[in-house]
Amino acid sequence: MLMKLKTSLYTFLFAGIIGCAGLEALGQSASADSIRVTFDRYRKNALQEKLYLQTDRPNYLTGETLWFKVMVIDGSFHRPVTTSKVAYIEILDRFNQPVLQTKVSLRDGQGAGSVFLTASLSSGNYQVRAYTNWMKNFDEAFFFSKTITILNTFRKIESEATASSTPALDAQFFPEGGNLISGITGKVAFRVVNQNGTGINFKGYLLNEHQDTVARFAPHKFGIGHFTFTPSAGHTYRAVIREASGKITAVKFPVVADKGYALRVVDTTASEISISVSANLGEAQTSFAVFIHARNIIARFETGSLHDNQATLHISKRDLPDGISHVTLFDQNMNAACERLYFKKPENMLAVSAETDQQRYANRRRVTLDLQTMLADQPKAAALAVSVYKMDSLPEFQQSITDYLWLTSDLKGSVESPSYYFSADTPEVKEAQDNLMLTHGWRRFVWSDITKKQVTHFTYLPEYRNHIIQGVVRSTDGKPAFGILTYLASPGKTIRLYSSRSNAEGEVFYEMQHFEGNTRIIVQTNPATDSTYRIDILSPFPVQKGQPVIPPVMLTPASASSLSDRSMAMQVQDVYFGAQQDAHVQPSVLADTTAFFGKPDEVYFLDAFTRFPVMEEVMREYVPGVMVRKRKDGFHFLVLDNVNRKVFDETPLILLDGVPLFDADEIMSFDPLKIKKLEVMTRQYYLGPLWLRGIVSYTTYAGDLSGFTLQPRSLRMNYEGLQLQREFFSPRYESPKQRESRMPDQRTLLYWNPYVSTDATGKQRIDFFTSDVPGQYRVVVEGITPDGRAGSASHTFFVSEVNH
Repeated sequence: MLMKLKTSLYTFLFAGIIGCAGLEALGQSASADSIRVTFDRYRKNALQEKLYLQTDRPNYLTGETLWFKVMVIDGSFHRPVTTSKVAYIEILDRFNQPVLQTKVSLRDGQGAGSVFLTASLSSGNYQVRAYTNWMKNFDEAFFFSKTITILNTFRKIESEATASSTPALDAQFFPEGGNLISGITGKVAFRVVNQNGTGINFKGYLLNEHQDTVARFAPHKFGIGHFTFTPSAGHTYRAVIREASGKITAVKFPVVADKGYALRVVDTTASEISISVSANLGEAQTSFAVFIHARNIIARFETGSLHDNQATLHISKRDLPDGISHVTLFDQNMNAACERLYFKKPENMLAVSAETDQQRYANRRRVTLDLQTMLADQPKAAALAVSVYKMDSLPEFQQSITDYLWLTSDLKGSVESPSYYFSADTPEVKEAQDNLMLTHGWRRFVWSDITKKQVTHFTYLPEYRNHIIQGVVRSTDGKPAFGILTYLASPGKTIRLYSSRSNAEGEVFYEMQHFEGNTRIIVQTNPATDSTYRIDILSPFPVQKGQPVIPPVMLTPASASSLSDRSMAMQVQDVYFGAQQDAHVQPSVLADTTAFFGKPDEVYFLDAFTRFPVMEEVMREYVPGVMVRKRKDGFHFLVLDNVNRKVFDETPLILLDGVPLFDADEIMSFDPLKIKKLEVMTRQYYLGPLWLRGIVSYTTYAGDLSGFTLQPRSLRMNYEGLQLQREFFSPRYESPKQRESRMPDQRTLLYWNPYVSTDATGKQRIDFFTSDVPGQYRVVVEGITPDGRAGSASHTFFVSEVNH
């Protein structure tokens, strides 16, 4: 069924999100209309998933729990999507290696979970990365990523800052539109950062081959800026960076082209932008086209003609979607010649407010928190996550859902202080926004790919129902094997079996239902017919590529006191409330003991009968629906077909704790005193590619196979299913007696709730209680509306050290 599903999804639902690359030709015969038609076909067939992950706080100690909420939305309109039902979360170290991995279930585009930070982790900054199975088909730069700090107070902690005051530089130059054209004045943006990815202050000089200074430049903000320059034919250029320390570094500069197009986009008025096209072609080419889109939304498509190698278009900002727009210039042959990004600050973002009923509280007192969500001054219902934690002097990397959805998720590389670009609409901020667009330009597809009429083959299916375990069947020579029927079982009291037939690439897919926690799985083929094949189960976590720039931990002298206090509080909580903090919500499936085949036709609890020491006697005496025959090659089971009132010609499926047995002799030699229950299906049953003529299912007392010896070629492994949900522990002090309890309360995370919703009036009220830990606390609220409006809020209050 999954194979058919995969084909249909490729054909009808998804055309894919294509990775970034340079500008490609659309083809000499393409017309202006073909660009619009082709792109329209692409965007209608393409699904972009964006994922945002909110953590309960920005820094942690080993021994604490990291709580998180996941939101999956469509990349075009930022509305919650229900396509994927599983999210993958990893914590990566500075070498891009995973130190912790987990999977969480998604419902209505939302999910939540937690990760316990073990004492084996070293102190440092880490990347939290999150994605869906469908997103694994594309560049990992599409994955969600944020930086957190983890400190191990059980080991000596030192700042990771380098001793050198002048770390190595990364300097890059970006001509507007992509090209430097001889004789055409253009804007050149630059970004100069240190080895930690932080922008620096410097003075820059552009020199020609004669060492003449032809331009001077300095950063505007975060090491980013621009200058205007007219390159000349026959000249070569290099840049020189002089840091504040006096260190001088020579940097390569882009090569100047003799011919080509140049593109400029300028804010001409508060309501309009101008797009200027210049050319130095040496031949008569007059027509061109400008295509503008944002997140697969077509904004404008304009054609025009060059006069004296110049042309200008005026575009109303009302025609541009909020956020980042891609402006692409096509020549008269409809070849993509130039491209740049333009940022329009979003309007009518979700306004979120959070207010406590007091500004200062004693310990163990109720805090009432009022939440309000508004859109364009009107109440708006929204789904929120709320965290309340103690502030300290430890490092913090702040990122909001607004920053991510409208800015960083559509830009290449890391963005320093993204919230700055959403501050006041001053000339300084607007210039910084435009510089950022010039230096972080990125396209989610290549033009040549979207012109393909055939849908690209994708390796990973969207998990729109359940988690999918993927494997590969190989023959003895290691090559993929086609058409091999495979079985996956997870031994237990609840009988669940999955089957899949390998495709041309040897791939098999098992769509797991109610698959939670750390579970043993057994994967095998029928040894009677396919004994020479092996099955490899693939990790659902892709191999990490490259090495991200993660800044080192920067600790201040004040951090020592904060670390000591927080570490002591964490250890006290673990001693007194360890059991409560490790409590998990039991999944509802545990109460459902129904086998995958539903209600059986016959059920036998063997303790209700005289127990025989031989399985053959059990089958002959108690189970009339199964006839046992002994032939030269061993025992055979024949199941009565009660529907058609005859006996099935073929052997039924025999199961032991859900694991298929392909030789009746194996179960007949098994100790019947270890069997608690026997179930029989006396009719046909279809399970994926399997056509079963009856089922005979044995269940042991513990559901653990009770020492049964499996076929040696079967694959046995532990597999981590979807995360079991941990309950957030938050005591309540409703009465004086509860407040006077001598049990210590050293919580520094007072409240975490990933599922808070405001009503139609945009309001919600929640409450929680302070602990015995005094200090300043921060409330962080983030969320999104059903129609894709995101917002966040922060609020602080104090807890005083007062006896209760």
